[in-house]
Amino acid sequence: MPTVSALVWKNMMMHPSNGVLAWLAESIGLPAVDWFSSLPLTSIVIIVAWQWLPFALLILLTAMQSLDEDQVEAARMDGAGPVAIFFFITLPHLKRAISVVIMIEMIFLLTIFAEIFVTTSGGPGLATTNLAYLIYIRALLDFDVGTASAGGVIAIILANIVAIFLVRMVAKNLEE
Repeated sequence: MPTVSALVWKNMMMHPSNGVLAWLAESIGLPAVDWFSSLPLTSIVIIVAWQWLPFALLILLTAMQSLDEDQVEAARMDGAGPVAIFFFITLPHLKRAISVVIMIEMIFLLTIFAEIFVTTSGGPGLATTNLAYLIYIRALLDFDVGTASAGGVIAIILANIVAIFLVRMVAKNLEE
């Protein structure tokens, strides 16, 4: 699925002459942008955000739906405005969901490979190379298995650190 979405964005949305974004830019009088040459990291961020934003919003929507309307109604009756309700009722209620989304998304972001491979191949230069793509380059293109193994160990350590924080946050939230 990441490969398909990266290809859709590369060939249909961000293509500098035939893409939807080029058509939109030209229709309002702006020059078309060659996303993968001039803004490679921004283009990868857009593709990955488009992929993972619905998952995060679904978790946050579920948390919003579990908010007790009696609390909001009581705050309104006490004279709280929309800003105060958001900062003192809604945001504290969403604290657990936000922390879980951040931790899960961080684990997902450590494994981004297909989007980079299909669209920019880690370039121009090393502009969009992340740890997973660097491991691929070292192991399969440079035949440097030792460096690739060290990178894999670093990736596992980083994933475990994020997972430990996630487990601690969820356990702390369950105790509350």
